[in-house]
Parts: sequence; structure tokens; C-alpha cells
Amino acid sequence: MRKRVTILMAMTAILSGCQARSISNSGYPEDASYNAANNNMAYRGEIDDFALLVPEDHAPISDQEIANALSHHHPVQAEIGKPLLVVQSGAIAPDADMVTALQRHFPIIPFNGQPPIGDTAGNRVAAISSGATAPMDGRMTEASASYARRLRLAAAEGGADHILVYWGMLETARRNEATAFLSWVPVVGRAIPDQSQEMRIRLKAALIDTASGQWRMLTPPAISDGSLSSTLTRHASDQDQVALLKQRGYGMLAEQLASAAL
Repeated sequence: MRKRVTILMAMTAILSGCQARSISNSGYPEDASYNAANNNMAYRGEIDDFALLVPEDHAPISDQEIANALSHHHPVQAEIGKPLLVVQSGAIAPDADMVTALQRHFPIIPFNGQPPIGDTAGNRVAAISSGATAPMDGRMTEASASYARRLRLAAAEGGADHILVYWGMLETARRNEATAFLSWVPVVGRAIPDQSQEMRIRLKAALIDTASGQWRMLTPPAISDGSLSSTLTRHASDQDQVALLKQRGYGMLAEQLASAAL
């Protein structure tokens, strides 16, 4: 009997599951209200890289156009103290911690980061739900195809020479601990830490020159954090990790942007 219990306890040390979610849809996944596809109406997917950086609102791309873009490319650098239009992919407005981090170096113009709504024909919209990116096949709408130019026009009218669009993923891995079996008294058992969660945040950002549309990508290193929780504290522990990693990740991205600025 003792040997059997020992084996069962050892089996709980394996990872119980991995999940991923957007920084713009970072609620606790076990909540009944958390459903990126159906219930979170403020979140309708991510800005597509191609719609943003390679607009389809012109004639087919030729080799000459590619060569011209390469020969006329110049380094894209933000300017300290100059306005910056800031867009968080998938969110109505950038997270407060990102605004705070960037405001140390730039005047910030927060802007909506929800992707254009597709039509009934089925358009290309990147949607993240439980870590899966699911593009919808079909033609892009006029609104989606011209998204990059409309964003640049908004920045120009707001007096911003540069646009910062950023994306982020929160990835988690959970492991049940041996204490998960220690539940002789229900209330006490629910209060005993029985699950560890490793979480990391991965960010990327495109800095876009408003006038030319040229851009460069910033990719700060991933940041990780570990936490031990019980059934009663699982939700709060998860959201504490989310807040901590966002604050650290945003700070690192802001410093990376500022260190290369003029």
C-alpha cells in the first residue's frame, strides 16, 4: 500500500497542462466568463502582421518594388521627447503599465488596437484562443487591406512621427504537487498549496515610420515567473503573475526602444 501511494505521489510531479493567451485577453482561463471566441466581446483577435506591415491596397508586388524598398531603406528610430502613437494588438487601448513605461521617454498617444471586423465572405483575421492562432481564409476587406495606411494617417494627424504596435503572449505550464493528495479535511485541503505554475511573457513590437511606412522589429527577451497556489488562491495567483510579468516585460520593451532612440 505504501509503495502504491509513493508511485501515485510521484506521478503528480508531471506537467498537468500548458496554455497560452494574448496579453489583450489575459483573464484567468478557468473562469466561466473567459472565452476569447465567444464571451470576451472586447477582444476579437490580433492585428495581422501582413495587414499592418505589407498592405495589399496597391498593384501586385514586383521585384523592382522590392529592390526599391531595400535600396531606400533607412534605420527607423524613435525620438526621445517626440509623440509616439501606441497600439496594443487586440486591445481597445494600451495597458496602463505600458503607457507608464513609455511615458518616461515619449509623449504617448494611445490608440485602438482591435483588428478590422471581417465581412461575411470570411476574411483574414488572426484570433488567439487558448494559445491557438487561427487565420480565417479568404480575401481581406477594403478596411483590412488599407489598415496600415489608415493607421499612418491617424498618426500624422495626431502629430506622431512614429507608431509602436506591440503583441504579446503569456504562456503557462502547470504541475500538480504531491500535496494535492493531502485533503482529508475538505476546507483545509483546498487551502494547501498543491499546484505550481510557470508563466512567461513574450513580446514583440513594430516601430513604424509614419511618413514612409518603413519599420523595424523589437523583440525583448522572454521573462518568466514561478508561483505555488492552492485551489482557493489559484485565480489570484494567476492574475498576480500576469500583472508582474506585464510590468516587467513592458518596462524592458520601453527601455529597449529608448536605448536605440535619437
